[in-house]
Amino acid sequence: MKKRFALFTVMFFAVLTLAGCWNGEVFVETTMNMDGSGERVYTLRVMDDTLSTDAILNPDDPDQNKNTGPVINDKHIVGGLPAIQTWLEENAPDFMTVHDMEVEGYMRYYTISFTFDSFEDFLDKMQQLVDLSPVLGWDDFDADELPQLECSGALTRTCTFTESAVIVEASMDWAIDGIWNDIYDADDLAGFVEKGDIAVFSDYRITLGDTEYEELAHYDPDAEYPENDDHDGRMVYITSNEFTITNEGLNTGIVVGIVVAAIVVIGGVVAFVVTKKG
Repeated sequence: MKKRFALFTVMFFAVLTLAGCWNGEVFVETTMNMDGSGERVYTLRVMDDTLSTDAILNPDDPDQNKNTGPVINDKHIVGGLPAIQTWLEENAPDFMTVHDMEVEGYMRYYTISFTFDSFEDFLDKMQQLVDLSPVLGWDDFDADELPQLECSGALTRTCTFTESAVIVEASMDWAIDGIWNDIYDADDLAGFVEKGDIAVFSDYRITLGDTEYEELAHYDPDAEYPENDDHDGRMVYITSNEFTITNEGLNTGIVVGIVVAAIVVIGGVVAFVVTKKG
């Protein structure tokens, strides 16, 4: 059964696209070696109006002709936006690293990550994240929606990594649900906001070996803006249903084995020659 739960139960944390607020944007970046080991990093960026003396312009309205109003986010988190960092430190699973919150201008960055020793370890940790959600489970997804790594070749190895957007989103829902229920305050937006409104899966980057694929958020001046008939232009986020990357390279395990074997053989020959001369 295909799970198309519409970027809703599965986004990341705080803040909104409605009534002058702006959703949090989540960048998922993965570095994977040809042996399936690597690291996955989730970074949430949130505009904090308390860090700016001037009004923060709505990213959908850079020309200020759509009447969107300035971005106001801080009041929608109990304790203010820094409370997201505290929540993550207290609730992230043990295998994840919660990095220090960073501030640049009026933007706050919250980063969590996990490393994996093999592709099997990656799958295990992704499954744990998905199963932490109170509304989703790993078994809810079809096989072709789950991450896959297929490799072939001996000395020269070709590997293809594939995963669906929905499984990446699903790995975030434990945090979305927790933030929504524990520290989110709808305030003047009560009745207009649902859990799926508070953030968006905005950017994706995967590096496999020395090959990179990315899909990044950007402003498209020609994109239709349904809320305003007179002016087009809006932010565009992830549109792909699936991400695929292929890389070809030397199988370092075999190369190392050949080198070691060669050293052993050469060492044996040298020892034999020296012994014979002696």
